[in-house]
Order: sequence, then C-alpha cells, then structure tokens
Amino acid sequence: MRTGAEYRTECERIDARILSLNAEKARIDADMAAATEELRVLLEDQFFDYQSGAQSGGESGRQSDQHGTRRRRTNLADTTAATELACLLRISERAAHRLVQYSAVLVNYQPRTLQALREGTISWAHATTVVHECEGLPAGAAALLEDQLLPLAADTTPSRLSARARSLRTRLDPEPLLDRAATAASRRRVDIEPDHDAMAWLHVYLSATDATAIDTRLNLTARTLQTPTEHRTLPQLRADVLTDLLISGDGRPGTTACQGAGAGTGSDTGAGADAGSASTGASSGACAGVAAGAGRIRAHVNVTVPVLTLLGVDDAPADLEGYGPIPADIARRLAAHAPSFTRLLTHPETGAVLSVGRTTYSVPADLKAWLRVRDQTCRHPGCTIPASRCELDHTVPWSHGGPTSYDNLAHLCRKHHKLKSEGIWRYTQDPRDALDTGNTPAGQNALGTQDTRDRQPSGRLTAISPTGRVYTSDPVPPPF
Repeated sequence: MRTGAEYRTECERIDARILSLNAEKARIDADMAAATEELRVLLEDQFFDYQSGAQSGGESGRQSDQHGTRRRRTNLADTTAATELACLLRISERAAHRLVQYSAVLVNYQPRTLQALREGTISWAHATTVVHECEGLPAGAAALLEDQLLPLAADTTPSRLSARARSLRTRLDPEPLLDRAATAASRRRVDIEPDHDAMAWLHVYLSATDATAIDTRLNLTARTLQTPTEHRTLPQLRADVLTDLLISGDGRPGTTACQGAGAGTGSDTGAGADAGSASTGASSGACAGVAAGAGRIRAHVNVTVPVLTLLGVDDAPADLEGYGPIPADIARRLAAHAPSFTRLLTHPETGAVLSVGRTTYSVPADLKAWLRVRDQTCRHPGCTIPASRCELDHTVPWSHGGPTSYDNLAHLCRKHHKLKSEGIWRYTQDPRDALDTGNTPAGQNALGTQDTRDRQPSGRLTAISPTGRVYTSDPVPPPF
C-alpha cells in the first residue's frame, strides 16, 4: 500500500505527464492548421492557374497575375480541401470543412492565436472559440478582441471564454447591438438533423430571451414531474415536456411521452404565470423576469439592467442570466412586464453589493438574489450550469460552524455538490478583502450613509481536486 507521500508523488507525476501531452497535442494541432492551410492554398493556386490559363489562351496563372489578372475567389478550394481531408483523416466532411475554415483564419488573420496554440498555452478548442468570437468584426475591433481574449483563454475553459467574449464583443463592435440583434433575428429558423436509431436532433435558432424562457420553463415543469415513482431522468422529462407542449399545444401531458407522468404544466409554470421580478440598483441593478408576451411562455429569469438604461437615460446593454448582453430596448420591454422589482444596492463604479449579508441558517431571499447575480453559474471551475439550476452550498458546512453569509455561500450544481458532500472535491473561500468599493470615507458607503464595511470579500472559490491540484474560480465581473 502506498504511503501518503508516495500517492502525492505519483499523482504529481501523472498530472505533469498529462500537461506535457496536452501541450504537445496543442503544438500538433497548430502544425495541422498550418499544413491544412498549405493544402488549401495549393489547391486554390491550382484552380487559379487552370482558370487563368483558359482565359489567356494557355498562359500560366502566375504570369497572368503579374499582368494584372484579377484572382477569382471561390469556395471551391475550401470544399476540395475538406473532401481531401475527410478521406485522409477518416472524419466527416462537415468536421473537415470546419478544420479548413479555422485553419485559414488562424494562419492568415490571427497568427497570435496560432502561436499561442503552438506554444501550448491554449488548446484547439480555445483557438476556435477565439476565431468564432472575432468573426464578423472589423479588422481593428477583431484585433482588440483577440488581444483581450488570449490572456483569458490561457486561464479558463472554452465555454467560459465564449461567455466573457460576448460582453467584450458588445463593447468593441461599432455596430449597435440592437441593429445586430435585429439582423440576427431575421435568421431565426428550426433545423432537423437525422441521427441513428430512429432519433433526430431538432435545432432552434431564436432570440436569447425566448430561448432562455423556454429552457427555464422546461426545467421548472420537468422538476414538478419528478416524484418518487417517476423513473425518467431530468433530461428525459425536459424532452418529454417539450414534445407535449408542441404536439398537444396546451402544455399538459397528453397522449405523448408525458402521459400518466403526473401533474402537467399547471398554472404555476404555464402561460400567464409569474414572469419574475426586476431589480434596480444605485448604478446597476438586477433581475427582470423574462416574459415572452401575453398568452405565451412566462418564466422567472434574471436580467441585470443598469438603472440609467431602465430610465432611458442611456442605452448600456443589459445582461441576460446564462447568456450575456442584450440590447437596452429589449431589457426595458422585459422590465415593463415584470410584476415587481427587487432593489440591490450597488456601488456606482465597481458594481460591488453594499447592503446584504445575513447569518441565519436559512438563506434570506435578498441574499439568494444577490448570490445568484454574483455567481451566475455553478462555481466549480469550468462548470457553466446556470445558478438558477444550482444549489446554494455552505463552503464550510453549517454543522462545522460555517455561517450563512455571502463569504461562505456559493452555487454548486447537483453533480459538484454531491462530489463535495462525498469529500471527493474540497472547496474553500478566500476571506481576504479584495474588492475595494471606492474612495468613500471610512464608515460610509457609496451613497454617503453609514456602513460598517467599505470593502467586501472577493468571492473567490478555491477547488482542490482528488489528486491535490488547486484551481480557483472567481465570480463573473459586474457587467457594467
């Protein structure tokens, strides 16, 4: 049997090996991108030479180019390179086409991202995320976004990088968000993708507010169907509820998959249900309920809205929980349908909450609201499950003397909460004061009223893996 020291040494050796292999894989992926682009350019040159020669009576394409012949750009080289790679690598043509497109952008337009991949500081998934987020931006804005994303890519997961990129892109894109949202809405559609074993994928491209409201309603309704006698999992229930809503049309379990499962989508979760609450703050606020309109889906979803946006003074974007920035006009329409508001007092410069903090076992509603806005997702490093679908966990258990306070509470999804309860993963919260709430006099808050604190804990959560590796998770910065 290994001693504790031997176990730790072996874990460190294996971890170091995995990191080394991962860096080598990134270098190989960078070389693969460069070779793929070489193939595409070679094929493009061949097609151009052929077309130019035909147009000039046999003259070579290179010579025609020197005499001013305009090079014709088509996607024929991309398609041909993709079909070549699909056969060569035994992958689907869709995957091969993505490889060709990403490689062309990395080599020709984003060499810094390609270099970071070659150095092993980011993975292929990070590199393609950067490419995707920079797509469609003017060259200058794309370069600025790349500059800001690369340091983040080296220290976070691709999904969190993508979420952060949406906010950064909103600030850098010269085209107004409302105009871009209108253009994107014109591309809304529903696609079906056949799959194996008599199954298929149904893909729906629609506004983020409607998608979030639908997702929330599916989750709430599916949870009401979970009973001791219900054998279906939550994902199965969500799929069955969606089927019933679309086929029966009334949101109640009919003759489809939910038949006999128990209570359906009753008035508490169906159309006309509470649309949630909206909140405002000293400089930024939180929580507008997403309502898809009269007679349509209504669900409780947080939208963080700057108070000046809500008042129409400016058009700073709002933040849709689990998605990112949405146009000010949409946020104001959502807030107009919210039946109530919850006030969260925030600092006008840092966005730090100044007026919450309790010490009872049961977490008060206002503290829950703030923690949901602070965390936004499960706080386990890399997890992106929305906080609305997670559980509030005492980092230091209540039974071990842990208080019910904002510096001892964090959202964990059910899976990571269970791993913590089983002692497989361990967590601590940073007790240090790391968020300065501004240059206000001691004993006063940003509004000039007395407050015993003028600083608050950072909310940083430290996670310790079963092998002893340490990871940190910081709350998402305030969106304004």
